[in-house]
Amino acid sequence: MVADPVLSKGDKTFYRNFNTSAFALPAVGTFGNAGVGILRGPGVNNWDMAASKRFPIFSESRFIQFRAELFNAWNHTQFAGLYTTAQFNPAGPQIDPNFGAFSSNRPPRIIQLSLKAVF
Repeated sequence: MVADPVLSKGDKTFYRNFNTSAFALPAVGTFGNAGVGILRGPGVNNWDMAASKRFPIFSESRFIQFRAELFNAWNHTQFAGLYTTAQFNPAGPQIDPNFGAFSSNRPPRIIQLSLKAVF
């Protein structure tokens, strides 16, 4: 590491989530000086919701239950990881264009409906 890898919120883009120029090729035979946990992944904004309704049939002990479950109810795009594998050419500069970009995403909205008869 040759600089601070953290970018301000206004400088972050889809393809650049941390300062990619903060990383350089270490000297031959060394491991470098980057510590553990120097980068933070994207946050999570996830709302799961459920609603159910009972409809009695002839008595309280017999009913039909309708249930709706929504996972990621507001359908926010949520990225799951960053591409953090740097590739360097023999001269030393980093050459991977994906370094620092989002690499995957979490699932979109999932809706599950169920109908249950209790008798």
